[in-house]
Amino acid sequence: MAHRVCPWWLGYFLASPLRRLMLEPGKVVQPFVREGMTVLEPGPGMGFFTLELARLVGASGRVVALDIQPKMLAGLKRRVAKAGLLTRVEARLVSPGSLGITDLKGSLDFTLAFAVVHELPDASRFFTEVAQVSAG
Repeated sequence: MAHRVCPWWLGYFLASPLRRLMLEPGKVVQPFVREGMTVLEPGPGMGFFTLELARLVGASGRVVALDIQPKMLAGLKRRVAKAGLLTRVEARLVSPGSLGITDLKGSLDFTLAFAVVHELPDASRFFTEVAQVSAG
């Protein structure tokens, strides 16, 4: 099967307020995320979950958002800035072959991989990389 990635322009639809009618991001992540945590979000699109994650981790936490598409990250950064959450979100451009997260070793508290694993070229490698850097 060919490796497919959601086109960057669909990010606008995925971050649309209309999507909240079907799925409330806070209800999905709130049970798992607390203030001060470091959260990994691969494939954040333009931030449907990212903004809520950033609010939940508070000023002492951070969200590391990874994407392979510069235009997705640009849209994410605009939305994060508009929400006043720039200090809590680190947007990283990564390659399709690796998450490039070895610097997070031992500090990663939670990973949100919502509707993204199917887009990865190697899901097994993804889970291995995340497990290697996750705290306790």
